[in-house]
Amino acid sequence: MRKGAARAARVLALACRACAWVLVALVVAGAVLPAGARTWLLAPTGFFSRLVPEALAGLLVFQTPLGGSFRGDLAIVAIVLLVSDWILCRVSASPR
Repeated sequence: MRKGAARAARVLALACRACAWVLVALVVAGAVLPAGARTWLLAPTGFFSRLVPEALAGLLVFQTPLGGSFRGDLAIVAIVLLVSDWILCRVSASPR
């Protein structure tokens, strides 16, 4: 792989990883934080919910025993982003 393409793949992998970990943090925080603190998550969760493909929107959303909700749609997107990160890292490290 050419040097420029490998660098672009690494940068894209880093962006995928960062977005995935932000989504993981939102999913965990929405599931375990008390009600008062969860109000701070409304804006970021709403922003990322608008970016979720329509086929996944609202999929696997469950209420947790702590009163929050597990956002399965955001968790699925985070998993896809982490897999994309792994693939891009492998591609950028390949000699050809």
